[in-house]
Amino acid sequence: MKFGQYHYYVEGENERVLVEILSKCKDEKFNVIRPGKIDVFNVVEREIKSTHMNTVVVLVFDTDTKNRAILDKNTKFLEKHKKIKEVILIPQVYNLEDELIRSCNIKNILQLLGSKSKREFKSDFNKVNNLNEYLIKAEFAFDKLWRKNTDGIFAGITSGISKIEK
Repeated sequence: MKFGQYHYYVEGENERVLVEILSKCKDEKFNVIRPGKIDVFNVVEREIKSTHMNTVVVLVFDTDTKNRAILDKNTKFLEKHKKIKEVILIPQVYNLEDELIRSCNIKNILQLLGSKSKREFKSDFNKVNNLNEYLIKAEFAFDKLWRKNTDGIFAGITSGISKIEK
């Protein structure tokens, strides 16, 4: 089903890298979500002031915070625009590292790339040229990514991942 253009607002640079791999990789195992424009913009902390029209907006955000008021405000702002075709929420429970641990056969995030610290992992993740190979080695399962039920103040937000799958 084609909705038109997709516009991803992702939490950080690591999410940008992952969405890019999952939407544009030549390897069919990773080319699993609809491609689109990707902006690094934390929709839980910053208000969206404008957006592109005639798009499906996808918000990828962490749930490891204590406040969702700005997320709710951003969602309402986008939903009221008649030219926004749909707003899809993709909560990361609790953050990208937790999502990757659930989606791969690893016990902690440092195992994925052989990083020495979490800070180093974030940097390594953005720099690695063959991320898909590391994900294959870690037995990455896309059907586990972004699918955990939210809890706490984010309880009730359902992942719209099925709406962006190819």
